Amino acid sequence: MTSAVDFPIVGLGASAGGVEALEGFFRGMPEKPGLACVIITHLSPNRESMLPEIVSRFTAMPVRVIADNTVIEVDTVYLLPTDAVVTVEDRRLRVHAQDSHRRERRPIDLFFSALAADVGELSAGVVLSGGDSDGTLGIKAIKERGGLTLAQVADGFGPHHANMPESAISSGLVDFAVPAEQMGAKLARFAAGRFMLDKLAGAADAQIESAAFDEARNAIYTILRHQVGHDFSGYKVKTFLRRVQRRMQVLEIETPEAYVARLSNNAEEVTALFRDLLINVTSFFRDAEAFEALSDAVLPKLFDARGVGDTIRVWVPGCATGEEVYSIAMLMREHMDRFDHAPRVQIFATDIDDAALGVARSAR
Repeated sequence: MTSAVDFPIVGLGASAGGVEALEGFFRGMPEKPGLACVIITHLSPNRESMLPEIVSRFTAMPVRVIADNTVIEVDTVYLLPTDAVVTVEDRRLRVHAQDSHRRERRPIDLFFSALAADVGELSAGVVLSGGDSDGTLGIKAIKERGGLTLAQVADGFGPHHANMPESAISSGLVDFAVPAEQMGAKLARFAAGRFMLDKLAGAADAQIESAAFDEARNAIYTILRHQVGHDFSGYKVKTFLRRVQRRMQVLEIETPEAYVARLSNNAEEVTALFRDLLINVTSFFRDAEAFEALSDAVLPKLFDARGVGDTIRVWVPGCATGEEVYSIAMLMREHMDRFDHAPRVQIFATDIDDAALGVARSAR
């Protein structure tokens, strides 16, 4: 039996050309997939949506327009109401009215990010046809929390506007770039294996010192060290295990030994695991208390008695995609603006993840 809190919640983001993409998606979805779907689209505030009636033609699951504080139920489809944005808290959908003068331009990112924070590994994000990059930041949030990510590639159901899914795919954080028709089956298998992570984690907790588990884990350490040049033997064992388990679940591999064999013969999977191991939750001013202390207690001392001829240097190790670096830069810029003759400031940031550094360098 599926309890009220153990099924995945799937966010579907669609914009221009989304109706055809949604048709393909639901035609490939089993009648009772063991998950809930929440559809977020870019709707005009002045246009009554026909999506509930349209989507009902494609699926046997009940289709409901979201009302505030709706409890999410399994095997149910939920649709964004016109002229509103939706988030999720404690597996309840929360509706927020749009400001008529300042409409939310990224409702998909907003929902995906809230979903990731609320259900973590049981979140999934699907980016379908659309004409901008909405969904890419949300995909990143879901991936950071250990959820599953999918984006549409061409088939008979689109995408007629490929910008949205292509933006998500270019982030390198999409687990499955597949046609819309293939997504339902993959998500149903994800739902059917929802206990897999906990089952493997429990087994690993019991066997954490066992020779069999150590052998597989050490073999993975060795493969990563030889192929990507980084030693993960000092990584937190439980975190390392969860990342390995997610890759096993994506690949539908049931034993650590089989996964070691896949790694040994597949350089692309080594790269995929390496990328997943480096994903960390990051956002601007993420630890508010720490940044407040930095601003109030540390920076004044760094700037004290320093003038235009001096240089303050800051180093941020493990900078990921750069949000922490730019947060520190903003604080230092504010402090510099208080001086008529401020010292020069240089900020250096490093990371072993070249892809993440590329995002940070782009400053977007």
